[in-house]
Order: sequence, then structure tokens, then C-alpha cells
Amino acid sequence: MRNYSKTEPGLPRWGVVGTVDEPAILLAAWVAHHLAVGASEVHVFHDRPNPQAQTLLAGVAGCFQYFSGDDGWRRHWRGKRPDRVETRQKYNATRVLSDSGLDWVAHCDADEFIHIFGPVDRELASVTEKAWLRLAVDERCYLSRDTVGRGNDIFAGGFRQHWPGFDTQGARVYGPRQRYLNQGCCGHTAGKSITRAGQGYAIGVHYPLKDWNTRKLTLPYRRATNARILHFDGLTPLHYLLKMMRRAMTVVKGDPIPMSTPRQTQFAHAVKIADLPSALMDLWWLVQGMDAAAVAALLAQGAWAGQGSPVLANAQALFPELDFSAAAFDAALLDHEAALIAKAYDRFGFDAQALAIR
Repeated sequence: MRNYSKTEPGLPRWGVVGTVDEPAILLAAWVAHHLAVGASEVHVFHDRPNPQAQTLLAGVAGCFQYFSGDDGWRRHWRGKRPDRVETRQKYNATRVLSDSGLDWVAHCDADEFIHIFGPVDRELASVTEKAWLRLAVDERCYLSRDTVGRGNDIFAGGFRQHWPGFDTQGARVYGPRQRYLNQGCCGHTAGKSITRAGQGYAIGVHYPLKDWNTRKLTLPYRRATNARILHFDGLTPLHYLLKMMRRAMTVVKGDPIPMSTPRQTQFAHAVKIADLPSALMDLWWLVQGMDAAAVAALLAQGAWAGQGSPVLANAQALFPELDFSAAAFDAALLDHEAALIAKAYDRFGFDAQALAIR
């Protein structure tokens, strides 16, 4: 199989940017994977200090680390830290698009990994009239509750895709739990972008904008044929459930954070049962679990991407000393999110210790 991990001379240089606040284990894997699959540069914006991650990534060729706002938010019209993480993501990604010297910039969260299966640099070179490429989503799901056991890594499982026929046929496969899924996925189906630099664009969470003040998608694009996003919507059940708690406790000024009705249903249910660890695990399985019949049905619909990914191998190649098991990740998560966990316990009775993999 041809190695697509190196950009050929004379072809566009592309890189990845993310605003991150995750355990160092995950950030190490995120950087290692993207450098392995061909990113010329990976730009990491820590949204709060993370000494362990900063140390791990220091000196990694091609990795550039910053802190959100380390430029004084000088390009933001108020010159101060935006309250919304989405705005901080937009600011940091746009900063890299403007200043890095890369030809194209992909914007991903720390739980999203670009999966390359063709020469992306050649595809970008062929994009003459479009402002960006859209990376469609492959969402990780679990094939067995045992998949999250001590001996398994945080990247194990299979991948489902956006299912156009979900609204009319989804109940046949998922039954009542259809209400938790958006077009067959528990997270977003909007995908992510690789955006052309040098045009004065701003990069939003899912797609670029003509300029900073534009709010609607107006820039022309095409769907990438040589890459997709692998979305791990929670690296462990605890990680997923902490997302539910964080969103339930997030208050923002102005317009509400946009989210699908199924996602709102996940949040609402999680809050109702927040003090019942076994019920929370049942919710996680309803949302992210797949039995053999469901896999077969998605395969017949062309909405099943298969099992396995190169993420673990790429992470271990650069960081062989790190433990990428689910148990190690949850231990790191308990420490990294101690303040959030304490707040969720006080407010909802959420017991993170009971949900952590040992």
C-alpha cells in the first residue's frame, strides 16, 4: 500500500489546528497521528495550562504549542477572552490560517482524527475554485460492553456514518433509542473543514466563513474524497458522560448553543439519572453501543465504515512509553477534570469514580 504520509515537493502543505483541554494521553495521540498521516504542522492551543501535555509535546518536530489568548486576543473586537469555547476555537483556528504559512488548514477537536486513505496533498492541488474541503464523519461506536475493559485501548471499536434514510428507517434498527441519534450518529454529522489560506477567511467550528463577521456558510466547497474525520465522541464512557454534565452546566450569554434535538435528549436524560451510575452506563450503551444486527443493517445501507483505525499505532510509534488503555485514560481524566467532577457531584450527585474503568 502506498504511503500517503508525506507531502510531495511542490504540492500544497496542510496542517491541523485545535483548541484543546484534555488529558495529555489524548493530546499526545492527536499530535502523533496527524504528523504520521501527513500534516506538515500541528498547532495545539491549550485552553488552560496542561503541564504534562506541554512537556510531552515539547520538542516534537512539527508541533507548535500556544495558550488561548497568549496574543492578548488582539484580533478580537473586544480584545478579551471570549466566553464561548466555540468563539475561542474560531479565533485560534483563524490565527493559524492567517499566520502559519500553511497552504491549507484543517480544524479538529482533540477527539477528532483525520483518516487519510488517498493523497490529500494531490487532492488539495486539484481544488482550484473551492474555498474548502469538507471532511465527512465516521463516528466510533462500541460492539460490546467488554470493549471498554481494562485490556482495551481508547481507540477500539467500529465506525458508523451519516445515514440519509435514518429518519424513516432508523426505528427498525434502533427501536426507541432512535431518539438519541442524529442521522444515525450520537454526535455531529456536519463534519469538519480543510480551508484554503491566504484569502482572509475565518475558520468556524465546522466550516470556514468569508470573514470574521460572517455567520452563515457562503463559501463554496466540495467533499473530500481522500480523507474523513474519525470522531471519538467520548474516549471512554466516563469521558462521554462528562460531556453530558459539562453541557448541562454550561450557561452562555446571547443565543443558545446550537445542537440537534437528539443531542439535547442525551443531555436531558443524563441529568435526570446523573446520580445513578448503572443507569448512566445503560444510557451510554443505548447511544454508542451496536449489536451484530445493527451493524449488518448499517452495512446494507452503506452507513458502516468497519472496524479498526491507525490511531493507536501512530500514537505508539511516537510515544511508545505511554499507556493508551481505557483504564489509564480514565485515571488521567479523573485528575484532569477534578473541578468539573466535583461540581457535577455537588449539583447532580454524579459519581465519576463509580464510572471510571479500573
